[in-house]
Amino acid sequence: MKLKLLAAVVAATFAGSAAAKDVSYNNASIGWSQSTFDVDGGSDLDLDGISGGLSFDLANNWYLKLDATRQSGEESGVDLDMDLATVNLGFNTAMSANTDFIAELGYARSDVEASFGGVTASEDEGAANALVGFRGMATDNFEWGASVQHMDFDDSMTFVNLEGRYHFTENFSLGLEGKFESDVNIYALEARFDF
Repeated sequence: MKLKLLAAVVAATFAGSAAAKDVSYNNASIGWSQSTFDVDGGSDLDLDGISGGLSFDLANNWYLKLDATRQSGEESGVDLDMDLATVNLGFNTAMSANTDFIAELGYARSDVEASFGGVTASEDEGAANALVGFRGMATDNFEWGASVQHMDFDDSMTFVNLEGRYHFTENFSLGLEGKFESDVNIYALEARFDF
């Protein structure tokens, strides 16, 4: 009896793992994002705006990923606009039936413009961008992600990225993302369409 029960548990475990939905590398997303910057003097600067992304599965575990964010805000009469875009070549490999290891390397571009009293100043900067982490399906409907991302700007930044996503259908999901760094926190709520 114990042997039959053990065999049934093992069979159910493997059947559940095989039936779990795969993580998609073919998708398009759009959403709202907010950034909070710690400014010298102890105050915070908040920007918000839109974000979007595209990801295409290439071949043999490789994918191409593009992300862009456009945000703006106002602090003490200063209007601030910020655009951030990344283009990465990524690699994924299965660590288990429900978890992938991911590594990405690419390019990041930041454009910042500040206006005050009719005077405008801007700064454009490019940098290498690298990311390593994991993505997976906790259940058939709940996807998670955790990674570390480094952007090598003049003031280099290293983010810890966390993501949770609920799949309402096979092709549509809503996700919450957070990117955390010592001076910058970025939050996003996005809709994603898998294809």
